[in-house]
Amino acid sequence: MRFTWEPTLGWPVAIIASVIVAAVTIALAVRAHKQAPNVDSTAVDWGRRCAISAVIVVMLLGPATTVQSTTRAVSATDVVIAVDITGSMAVQDAKYPDSGGSAVTRITAARYAVDTIVNLYPDSSFAALSFGGSTTLGLPLTPDTYAVESWVDNLQTEPTGISSGSNPSSPLDGLTTVLSDMRKQHANDTIVLYYISDGEQTSDEQRQSFSSLRAYVDDAVTVGVGSDDGGQVPQLRTGLRAGDALPDGTTWVPDPDTGQPAVSKRDSQTMSQIADELSGTYQAIDANTPVSYPHSGASAGDYRMVQIDKPTTTTNAIVWPFAFVLAALLIWEAIAHARTSRRLL
Repeated sequence: MRFTWEPTLGWPVAIIASVIVAAVTIALAVRAHKQAPNVDSTAVDWGRRCAISAVIVVMLLGPATTVQSTTRAVSATDVVIAVDITGSMAVQDAKYPDSGGSAVTRITAARYAVDTIVNLYPDSSFAALSFGGSTTLGLPLTPDTYAVESWVDNLQTEPTGISSGSNPSSPLDGLTTVLSDMRKQHANDTIVLYYISDGEQTSDEQRQSFSSLRAYVDDAVTVGVGSDDGGQVPQLRTGLRAGDALPDGTTWVPDPDTGQPAVSKRDSQTMSQIADELSGTYQAIDANTPVSYPHSGASAGDYRMVQIDKPTTTTNAIVWPFAFVLAALLIWEAIAHARTSRRLL
């Protein structure tokens, strides 16, 4: 613990106000001294008034103590976010309340959804994965929301040219590892899974069931991005980052059967089936429907302490001791004033 000064009104205002209070008090005291003994105020009275001014100046300058802490209380709710980054997530047919009514790429809508999820669970911890041809744990469990925002801002889709087809169950092994470890480490926490994808399957591999994850999660939400009408799949040599527009001169992935641009559609049926396998709910997001809580509610009300990498500094103002002293001096001043007024009558 360390003593410091933290003016509530800021240093410029505190200094100006302090100078004014001190200057007025000194000027009045000097004038009373020059007019003595033709004034009723005594040296004791002016000593008291100077003390009142001194206390006011000290309070204006904001006496405080600072304490460093390496722990933080976090909600006993752990949120795991899995985001699809296959080539179809670059299709520009998605909408979200934050997109202003215009169509955005599915990966951008996913970023908006992640931002909403972070705001839904204040003081919680988050883990994040991206999945396509492989599954990557981009963010281990952390209460740092800035890390979550940085992760999702830098998400980008897989280049269309190297895509080998998408399978909605491709992140299953990665999710099993992350969730089982999380359950072992925080056995009493509430674990919520958000699975964000268009649900489309273009690979020949059979989709696996997500039912095995029910042993680790307390609730789950599958979030469908895109539209039921669908959109053309851009041919991209490099990935498209969340928030970026399609480059000029974009060409489209052809349908092997027709030779025309392939159309990718949100598969709400698959997303609903995955939600059922997780005993969760399916939410199809659009211009009027943001991500929301699962059907069971928001989060656990319990908190636990966690260690943090960088110590945080908390400043605590010291006001009440000086307020009591000021109140006592003002009461004394009021009594002295009343006695002087009665004597003059």
